[in-house]
Amino acid sequence: MTTQNTFTGSFGQVAPWTDLINSLEHNGLGQTTDHLQNPAWLKAFLHHWKFAAPPTRPIPHKSLIALRALFREATEKLFAGKTPNPADLRKLNTFMSVWAHSKLFQRQNGFVLQEVPRHATWPWVEAQIAKSFATALAEGQFQRVKVCPDPLCRWIFYDRTKGKTRVWCNEKTCGNRNRVRRSRAANK
Repeated sequence: MTTQNTFTGSFGQVAPWTDLINSLEHNGLGQTTDHLQNPAWLKAFLHHWKFAAPPTRPIPHKSLIALRALFREATEKLFAGKTPNPADLRKLNTFMSVWAHSKLFQRQNGFVLQEVPRHATWPWVEAQIAKSFATALAEGQFQRVKVCPDPLCRWIFYDRTKGKTRVWCNEKTCGNRNRVRRSRAANK
């Protein structure tokens, strides 16, 4: 049986939006896994990002897939040096338009001002994921966001190297596999 701990290594690399995009995982060998269809993956995702688990209503797969597709399209455009179009921004704003209010909490180390939902539902979770993407756009974080050039992978990753020189999502898998492909093609 799959447990929450199984997924912890795959979360938290950048922000919730990158985890959502990468929930459609291509292994580089032509196989694709849609983690949104796995309730254990979703539970681990919600737990990792500290999203309150929505009531046991049906999971809005169509809506989550639409949000993931919006992020993928916008990220691919940004990576190619283009900007998201106004329709993409309207869709993003629609996902973020959920009723919330500010609330002051006293914690162990002082006071914290938090935005809390009127109702902890799936639209609230989607709004928080969309907000993480909007924050990345507004703060210029996309200078370090890259897309793996392997056409069978296309993993979204954050380049933490000093000179922004990282090319592959994983040098040992995608990088090595593509060097072998180029070598074999050159030897033909």
